[in-house]
Amino acid sequence: MSAVEGYCMKCKSYGPIKDGKKIVMSNGRTRMAGFCSQEGCTGKISKIIA
Repeated sequence: MSAVEGYCMKCKSYGPIKDGKKIVMSNGRTRMAGFCSQEGCTGKISKIIA
């Protein structure tokens, strides 16, 4: 599986999700949650996946 990319709201850039974990939400949908991979950014990224 290739790296899931998401948008970081903190540094305003797209990039792969670092330390991503699949989480099943209460409505049954799956999302990938992790941290921004940009140097020096500590933002969190969450993206709904299939």
